[in-house]
Amino acid sequence: MKFIVPVLVFLCTCCSVRAEDVPLFAAASNMMQVMTEILDQYQHEHGAGEINMVFGSSGNFARQIIQGAPFELFLSANKKYVDVLIQDNKHVSAFQEFAQGRIGYFIPAGSLLSGKKNLKEINQSLINGEYRRIAIANPDFAPYGAAARQSLQTAGLWAIKKEKLLSGENIAQAMQYTLAGGVDIGIVPQSFAVLAEIREQGDFFLIPQDWHEPIIEYLVLLRHATPESRAFYQYLLSGKAKPILEKYGYRAGTTPDNLNLSQKITK
Repeated sequence: MKFIVPVLVFLCTCCSVRAEDVPLFAAASNMMQVMTEILDQYQHEHGAGEINMVFGSSGNFARQIIQGAPFELFLSANKKYVDVLIQDNKHVSAFQEFAQGRIGYFIPAGSLLSGKKNLKEINQSLINGEYRRIAIANPDFAPYGAAARQSLQTAGLWAIKKEKLLSGENIAQAMQYTLAGGVDIGIVPQSFAVLAEIREQGDFFLIPQDWHEPIIEYLVLLRHATPESRAFYQYLLSGKAKPILEKYGYRAGTTPDNLNLSQKITK
């Protein structure tokens, strides 16, 4: 499980230590591979300095920003957390739609659901209770978890016994639960399922987009951002990140030509 262990180590260690003058970027955990690759590309192209990234749940990050966490950029998997920061009236300098994600069922090897060929067969097995546990991210804090809940509701499956629902703090933890054993199905981002180390461990079935509200990621420039963070913000919105986003199953969002075209907060 090469993918999962680094995610959890990063979550546990990066929040407590920050090198002096190194910008700190908080991003939804589904974006770990994407943002790491984009940052590598940016630094290679521009010879830019270090940027520390922390990955976790969007809701938790929004709360930490309000409490004074020194993040300069924030990538939220739901606009409601951007709105929370705007309403607090002292955090957001600008924001922009960045990407739209997808979710699906992931059935790990050895699952009781192995061999199912389509969504109809999977849903019928879930309705019949033919599974041990299902893993999702916490729908109260993680937008991908909220989308998972909406999808289960659309499919008529949300009446799940408490002991059969395993809720991760964020989507990375939900992915870990899905692969750790004892879980027959997880609802995870397509961006995880395309990774070779994940793909080889099970089968992925994309959930129709109309089963849930769109999962739109928003890039936020915070008011105390340094010039380095502002430059990276502009780079992310320039269109140069689009090939990497699409590689991981995302649809790239609006790409303004420069920072002035993103949505600025003037309060």
